[in-house]
Amino acid sequence: MPVTNLRFEVTWSYPYPIATEGSGTALTVCLRQNDPYLAFLTQTSYDDEILYLHTFDGTEAYRHASPLGYETISDMAYDPFRQVIWCCQATNEPEIILAFDPETGLLTDTRVATPSPTMTSPHGLACNGFFFVRGGGNTAELWGTNGLLLGTREYQGRGITGISASPWSYCFCDKYMDEIVVIGPLGNEIAIGSGIGAAGGMEAIAFDYVNYIHMDDIPQIWGPNGTVGDPGTIYHPDTPWSPTPWAGRHRIYIANEIDQTIYAGYLTQN
Repeated sequence: MPVTNLRFEVTWSYPYPIATEGSGTALTVCLRQNDPYLAFLTQTSYDDEILYLHTFDGTEAYRHASPLGYETISDMAYDPFRQVIWCCQATNEPEIILAFDPETGLLTDTRVATPSPTMTSPHGLACNGFFFVRGGGNTAELWGTNGLLLGTREYQGRGITGISASPWSYCFCDKYMDEIVVIGPLGNEIAIGSGIGAAGGMEAIAFDYVNYIHMDDIPQIWGPNGTVGDPGTIYHPDTPWSPTPWAGRHRIYIANEIDQTIYAGYLTQN
């Protein structure tokens, strides 16, 4: 049975850097010039741009246009091995998973991955370097990064709107049930937590896989401009996080369309 009494503990939040024009916000934590950033995209009435935000305060460091011809990106997933950002699309060419270089914004690769009949539209994509997990509606698919379909799973009553890779697992947001769900490598539900922000607004989720192995060196809350504070304060990495994170220190970012807000936090057990 999955753990069902988790909740999302907010550590900080910041507003969308671009106002949305509807659903279709995408997030992933990536490396660019060897520094970690939160990559952000939201659907607008003009050509969409990918923005690279400082994770500690949401300020913009860099932006570029989405790859030419791919203007309906619905989620992004950083590949730690290839150091590219893979994307799925909701409407135009939903069968294509594409990759671009975060250094240049240039298209680097594509995969043909025809959506399952039960997936009305791809809205979530995760990548751990070995596999893709793509989701939409109540369906999640496991793909090899070579484009080979390995399996599908349906989650009755759920509405997957964002997926992210996490250690030995994946997590997705279900904006219809306002829950954050952690699933195992075979798709079984491991844990369920309450959502964050306005009901029905969770659109994207990004587990910070880039910094995960360094979490013991990261404070619960950063000081100004991403600095470390005095020992004994919540701004110092040696201070235990409170409340205690479930399954160890980690950071998750969630975009809520209704709030137009990105929330940073972690899962804790009630």
